[in-house]
Amino acid sequence: MAVNWKDLKREIHDEVEKVWLKEPLEVTMSKLGVFPSGAGTDNQILGNLFFLNADTQAMGWWTIEPSMYCVLGDDKFSLDVCKQLFIYLNGPIAHLLGDVLEPNCPAPWLNMPKFAYFHDKIVESYPTIETKEEFRDLLWSWFCYVNRINSWFYTVLPWELGKNLQRKDVDDVEQLADLLGYKLEKK
Repeated sequence: MAVNWKDLKREIHDEVEKVWLKEPLEVTMSKLGVFPSGAGTDNQILGNLFFLNADTQAMGWWTIEPSMYCVLGDDKFSLDVCKQLFIYLNGPIAHLLGDVLEPNCPAPWLNMPKFAYFHDKIVESYPTIETKEEFRDLLWSWFCYVNRINSWFYTVLPWELGKNLQRKDVDDVEQLADLLGYKLEKK
């Protein structure tokens, strides 16, 4: 039997309420460098945090959310096409963030099991979704969850590392060129 989209919407909404003001365990683990899956190049976590921030942003407000709302509001796209687009756009990222692939990945790859779980439950609920309005209503909750998790990752990203990555101005470049014996052309 298919998952009812209204029940799933409530489940997602309940999860949003849990994480709205309290940092979720998955985010806390990530910021502390705890990745039971073994994710992280050369035992570093900066890349993991970067991808968690960037991928949740892409799934939410920056790319997939506005695209889904556009196709749901466009009469040229049927409900079935919109459902398939959701799978194509969300599935790869949701599963990258949250899948367990034994034996090499014994835990959710980037600590986000609810991403894969909710994505799959949304797809399972498709038989109960009869209109684009219903699908949009369910996706509103999904994107609310995604965007809230993105906000947490944005907050915990170690922005202070940027102090060591200062922008260079024209004078700095000219001085470096002089030191190296290069002649820069001025426009």
